[in-house]
Amino acid sequence: MIYKARLALAGVGIVLMLVACSGGTTPVTPSASLPGPNAARHGWISPAAKQQKLLYVTDYNASVVLIYLQNDTGAGPQGEITDGIDAPEGDAVDKHGTLYVANNAGNTVTEYPKGATKPSVTLSTDISDPLDVSVDSKGIVYVMDNSSSEILEFKPGSTSPDATVSLTKPSDGVNAKNDDLYVSYNTSSYGHAARCKPLATSCTDLGISVGLAQGIGLDLKGNLLLGDVFGEDIKIYHPNQTSPFRTISTYQEQPSKLALSKTDATLFMADPANSAVELYDYASGTQESSFRFGTGGELEGVALSPGQKPGK
Repeated sequence: MIYKARLALAGVGIVLMLVACSGGTTPVTPSASLPGPNAARHGWISPAAKQQKLLYVTDYNASVVLIYLQNDTGAGPQGEITDGIDAPEGDAVDKHGTLYVANNAGNTVTEYPKGATKPSVTLSTDISDPLDVSVDSKGIVYVMDNSSSEILEFKPGSTSPDATVSLTKPSDGVNAKNDDLYVSYNTSSYGHAARCKPLATSCTDLGISVGLAQGIGLDLKGNLLLGDVFGEDIKIYHPNQTSPFRTISTYQEQPSKLALSKTDATLFMADPANSAVELYDYASGTQESSFRFGTGGELEGVALSPGQKPGK
């Protein structure tokens, strides 16, 4: 299918068109009795799911966050969030289980306490094109704002940014154990990665260059994962290194938002080009399964609750 990536390259007013097809595994389609991606939506969550390990998947086209069980994605959604959701891109979960969603069309970030389907907080000041959101251990919220080429940083309780970083076309972000923010971003020529200190006003480029940088992650050893859309792979770097020591092939898939399970056993990858979420065995790099919801969803973000606690 044709996917319109909203990663506008610096200085280029175009929309990137990617043509992709299924990445080699048979997607799991949930029961037809569940509502389709274009049906009227009402937020809900299964009572049993509130005590389970959850996977939150953002569906851009349907303006919904789908809630799955981490260990049983084939069973279909165990709930969904619609209130406050407007073309969601990236998402994140903090140490308390609160879900944060970057709403691209709504120009907001909405926050949902664990088990809730209605937002407790909505951030909107200075947000104009949010592609992702991340949160550190102190509750500072980082918003990757693509069109303004900024990272907006909100302290807990703040409704306006407490600090702003200028960074060309930031895409995705993830916080390390020490609260440093690692972010993928794109210039007119290449994709890159940077590290930002909490509430800093500038970031340090890590000297990494890829075709088009999107999904970013950290494993328990502190290794950096960077999704390369043009390369159709996820490159993995040792700390402070600029050449990958390992690569996971995502042939005919788009390595968008990434999330690792608590022990690094499974890598979850949003694959909007195929309206799917792909699951990889992280140790071997082998794709284990693939699933989608309905036929028209553009699945952009993945976040786990509880999730992995990154390394260094």
